[in-house]
Amino acid sequence: MEMTKKRGIGFAIAATAMALALAFSLAGCSGGQKEPSDQKSDAQAEAPATRTFTDSLGREVELPAQIDRVAASGPLAQNVLLTIAPEKMVGLATKIADDQAKYLGSEYASLDVFGQIYGGKGDFNKEAVAAADPQVVIDVGEAKDGMKDDLDTLQEQIGIPVVHIASSLDSYDKAYTMLGELLGTTDRAKELADYCKKAYDETTSVMAGIPESERANVLYCVGDSGLNIIAKGAYQGGVVDMCANNVGVVEKATGSGTGNEVSFEQIANWNPGVILFATNGKDAGDFYEAAGTDPTWASLEAIKSGSYYQVPKTPYNWLSSPPSVNQVLGMQWLPRVLYPGKFSTSVTDVAKDYYKTFYGYDLTDADISELMAHAVPTK
Repeated sequence: MEMTKKRGIGFAIAATAMALALAFSLAGCSGGQKEPSDQKSDAQAEAPATRTFTDSLGREVELPAQIDRVAASGPLAQNVLLTIAPEKMVGLATKIADDQAKYLGSEYASLDVFGQIYGGKGDFNKEAVAAADPQVVIDVGEAKDGMKDDLDTLQEQIGIPVVHIASSLDSYDKAYTMLGELLGTTDRAKELADYCKKAYDETTSVMAGIPESERANVLYCVGDSGLNIIAKGAYQGGVVDMCANNVGVVEKATGSGTGNEVSFEQIANWNPGVILFATNGKDAGDFYEAAGTDPTWASLEAIKSGSYYQVPKTPYNWLSSPPSVNQVLGMQWLPRVLYPGKFSTSVTDVAKDYYKTFYGYDLTDADISELMAHAVPTK
């Protein structure tokens, strides 16, 4: 009996000890781990509300950590933003026409138009932009004199951060990379940056193998009279300068899309072997049709040989107006027209690839025929 009693007491003590150990263990586990909702709450509390972004001018701009609402400073920025993050845009710099909406997306055509900071119009509506409440205004393009002060002043006036992203024929890949970091769209940015780099590298490689003496003598005419030219050295004429001998040499090349006005006598003196005709804006006409029947222009080498072309313009001119990322398509189109034997792919190939990559649009045969009706040699 005594043995049994002691054994029972021993079992009771052991059971109690085990229960206490288990209780402490469970308490330790529950105390050492947070509920998922607590973890999320802490993570949100620790996430920074803002960050410092250094733009291409070296300006350090305080921005929200996450960007969901943006405005473009002008047509160049609009063109780029429509390819990388159109869903974040709260307005447009210029209206999207019906023929452009086909490629850019009809859902964006109804956005309010704010105008542009720089350029011929300079009609940026600060009040409308402030009312739309973007988290940042983005400028894309070449740096201009006094731009740092301009953007600092604008930023103070509207109470919205403003940043500048530099872009040029050789740096569209870098521009997209910066925008990807700014907008939190790094995967999309990489896709576009890789495309731009590949296109630029291919074109510069081919052009490096063509001596200056063998390059086509080209004149780029814009407008409805043919007497405005995109001169050598103009920001708008970068693709022509890159891929040909631009014979349009003037004392001072304008940066405007309307080009430099010249006389027909000057054009006759240059007597280009190839002429490119284009609009100087989506609502303007060009001189392509008239040039082929005008007896005065018939004396030019380019017209006599049939070596004159109409620059495709939808949704944007492939060479300029605006001189934005549409130039990446132009730098592939123009050298294939001028030196077709130097490339393994056709104009149609690159056009389909570009529209798919940048606009998410699959060009049909009918689209190709319309876009390039007068943009490639017919012989």
